[in-house]
Amino acid sequence: MENKELKYNICFYLYVLSMITTSAFLSNNIDPDFWARILQGDAFWKLGQIFKTDIFSYTPTHVWLDHEWGASVLFSFILNHFGYWGIFGVRIIIVFLIFYFTFKTAKLDIDKDLKFFDIYIFTFALISLPTLLGSCLRCHFITFLFFTIFLYLLERVRKKGENKLLFILPAIMLFWSNAHGGCVAGLGVLAIYSLGEALNKKPFKKYLFTLFACFLVMFINPYGIDYVKFIFMASTMPRPNITEWISPFLSPSGLFTLFKILYSIFFIVLLFKIKDYKNDFTKYILLFVCAYLSYKYIKNTPFFIITSIIFLYKDICAGYNNYFNFIYRHIKEPAQKQKTQDCVRITENILPYGLMPLLFAYSLITFFMIKPDLYYLYEQPVKEVEFLKINDLRGRVLAPLDLGSYIAYKLFPNNLIYMDGRYEEVYFDKEKELLDKFYNAQEGWEEILNEPYKPDYIIIPVNAVINDYIPDNYKAVYKTQWNNLYSVNDKLKDKYIHPSEDKNYYTKNAFKKGFELKKADKKTL
Repeated sequence: MENKELKYNICFYLYVLSMITTSAFLSNNIDPDFWARILQGDAFWKLGQIFKTDIFSYTPTHVWLDHEWGASVLFSFILNHFGYWGIFGVRIIIVFLIFYFTFKTAKLDIDKDLKFFDIYIFTFALISLPTLLGSCLRCHFITFLFFTIFLYLLERVRKKGENKLLFILPAIMLFWSNAHGGCVAGLGVLAIYSLGEALNKKPFKKYLFTLFACFLVMFINPYGIDYVKFIFMASTMPRPNITEWISPFLSPSGLFTLFKILYSIFFIVLLFKIKDYKNDFTKYILLFVCAYLSYKYIKNTPFFIITSIIFLYKDICAGYNNYFNFIYRHIKEPAQKQKTQDCVRITENILPYGLMPLLFAYSLITFFMIKPDLYYLYEQPVKEVEFLKINDLRGRVLAPLDLGSYIAYKLFPNNLIYMDGRYEEVYFDKEKELLDKFYNAQEGWEEILNEPYKPDYIIIPVNAVINDYIPDNYKAVYKTQWNNLYSVNDKLKDKYIHPSEDKNYYTKNAFKKGFELKKADKKTL
């Protein structure tokens, strides 16, 4: 029996790995803030420090309380030593571990599970989460991994009495809190376990003590108490203009259709089981909190999917068995009974176990046939930046929020940006409001073109209304299918060199920075 179980686990997790790898090849777009992450990490490795102010911007900035500095150090190390494929591989490993610990936790107290559910649930869960499926390596991947590991360790403590595992959690929190502000989710989980176990009339003080220890280690960081205060502020601040901070149920994107379906299925199962809440307050409090967070923000969508697989897996198995037992009891015709048994056999064996090798073969084909397209770096201004570089056009560059990080990565120190996606960490609200007014052509948009903000070059999406209002002292000097590039008149040249059309050139130089940090720069930066 153990040998059969081992063979199943090997087959299933190979399937999981192959599906995650395939999804990584098919959707490997690069996060707009990835470039700022690498620059911050480079400062640590090459200068022995981290940036605490923004040296890449020409607008006023405050102290950079970078709640992702640890992730930046990790990403920089991987990219500099293993290149793009290192980043690609670490993303696959992290997503695999998220699902590995999710299923391991779900089965901690299950004597007999319905294994065919694993394939269905994993497949639908993976493709319902574009926040994991449709992105290259991002800092919040670390949060979802540690969130899942927290649940795994806490459930082993709760169900198997392995209390010594609680000592691991503060050590994890030390890294988590310096890698991503989502570490507050770990504190939230411990608070829920403390409350839930108290309501369950079971020992709960150990969770409170662990919560306190995890909170204390958060103060071990490069910024001190201000860092902890910033993390709690940033986790609650509104971001109405950032796509991932709106509700997936309000998003017009079709990417969240399957998530909405899976969310609804899990929520219905939860409502059917809510009558049993007194049997396990911890479980139901955690599920409802994660349901709320996943409903409210796109960025939080994995929380409810992960917790639902962990805590509702047993209920789904029981519900399935009860349903077919009920049917069998009420079928009297032998032919009808045989037909029902055939349908069950197809559902439990032929479909999932036939699907697994087919998708595994598809994954292998994808692995050998598809290469990541780094030509346009997924709507980053690759050719616009190249135009500025080869024509030696130095000065201030005004660009949309999600383009700033890439421009700084490629053109610093010859060009400074207005701001980038780190706006709540680095920049003031006024400058963000001015940027929004300009690109939306709202009243007061002209202020950003005057001192002290006056740019030398402006990148504007071709479909933006503001193109119709650009004053005469700026002229369009270059255009791509996505953006127009304007130059202020006193920076105009008689003749310009146009960027290469060779895709291989951009792929080859995709991660090449415009400058390299050296120890000699430590005093000047």
